[in-house]
Amino acid sequence: MTVFAAILFSHIAGAFFLFAGLSVEWLAVSYLRKSLDRVHADSWINLAKIAPMFYGPAIGVVFLSGRYLASRVGWDQTWIFAALAALVAIGLTGIVFTRPRVNAIVKIAKETPDKFSALEHRLHDPVLLASVRFRVALVFGILLLMVTKMDGTFSLIAISGAVALGALLAGLAWRRPVILAATAAN
Repeated sequence: MTVFAAILFSHIAGAFFLFAGLSVEWLAVSYLRKSLDRVHADSWINLAKIAPMFYGPAIGVVFLSGRYLASRVGWDQTWIFAALAALVAIGLTGIVFTRPRVNAIVKIAKETPDKFSALEHRLHDPVLLASVRFRVALVFGILLLMVTKMDGTFSLIAISGAVALGALLAGLAWRRPVILAATAAN
């Protein structure tokens, strides 16, 4: 096995772990937003807590291996910079929007094991679902860029489309509380 093949393998494996971690987080966050009892909520909280163990290191592996691969094919391709910008956005979105909220949920769950009502507001935070939806859309945008290796204009259009799709999916996270409030009022 050549060094290039090993690094390409690690790049693709990192992408799989990135998808796996975000999928686990999306699943956990989706179930936490449903009306659950405390036992079921604790299980999903633990799952949400471990999701970054998959995608956190995966982002680093994808970044480092991608850097090596880009040096081999040449940095003069716009799609590489668009994908890199999207990868940075994925990491920052998780750090800024998701991590503090999940940490707060974990802390409240530990401090108030007998009070589910203390958790309910945090569990329905639409930012958690919006964040994971946005990041998954960006990952698909990066995947499109990696497969097609589009030139400058099309790379920017593709990643802008992924951002727009991610923003649309993220915006839909705020609909559920409005629908639930309207249902409860009737």
